[in-house]
Amino acid sequence: MLARRCLRLSPASRSLSTATTSTAEAREALDHVAEGERRKGLDRNRDGTLKLSFEIVGPKDAALVHQMLYATFYPGEPLIKHLGLCSGLNTIAEQDRLVEKRLPLNLTMVAYDESGRPVGAAVNNSCQRRDHNLTLEEELEGVEQSYRPIQAIHHQLRRDNDHVYDEIGIDKMFSIGMVGVAMTGQGIATNLIRRSILLAGCLGFRAIKAEATGKFSKETFQRVGMYPAGSIKYADFQYKGEKVFAGLADTKDTDITFMRKKFFQSALKHIDRKSTRLNSSHPR
Repeated sequence: MLARRCLRLSPASRSLSTATTSTAEAREALDHVAEGERRKGLDRNRDGTLKLSFEIVGPKDAALVHQMLYATFYPGEPLIKHLGLCSGLNTIAEQDRLVEKRLPLNLTMVAYDESGRPVGAAVNNSCQRRDHNLTLEEELEGVEQSYRPIQAIHHQLRRDNDHVYDEIGIDKMFSIGMVGVAMTGQGIATNLIRRSILLAGCLGFRAIKAEATGKFSKETFQRVGMYPAGSIKYADFQYKGEKVFAGLADTKDTDITFMRKKFFQSALKHIDRKSTRLNSSHPR
């Protein structure tokens, strides 16, 4: 069973007392995930989507990760699209800096097709409770004016759902961030999310979070077993007295949702089965 083949972590790693996972540890965890899928036949191309392999990437792969995110994620992300911030590769400085800050954590992975061509990337993070203690002024310090409304609504969402840490009894969560793919309709995004959850389990995280900014991302996270904890309606949110996202209220993307999952090693089998079954009916 995959749950029994995950890493034997050192005491320091089990307590997740540091923010950074070593490259070797992350890659070994990903290898265990892949081995478990091979043993159960889950690496086979049964659902008609691409057969993928995955790799942990770091700072030297920044250009590749940016390319994947600018291919589909940023152009379609509701908040970025609403504010008109994406006009080509490396045009959203705040997001580019965020990606490059997260790459050294060794939690970001890239998906490759059978020819070895990169087809997607998931930029993940280790989110600590103390990060939620920042005031809005501290959160926005140094952030470009054009991006501040997005930063502000994410900040409020995290503060509003700070209670999740107490409910689970943790100080840190694995956070699934931006997921970009070279092409849609092939199940790549869902498989990257599923693999990220399995990686989190093998690294000893007890909980997973994500911040879904639209209907599609919320439904995708729900398909892999995550649950909504709280949300903010775009029609209600104000930044400096202005309802900057009110225009989204008339679209299918009406709110931003804090998604959560209390993680048990025994849940790995459930994640595997459920996501594999649903990919065929809900491919991206």
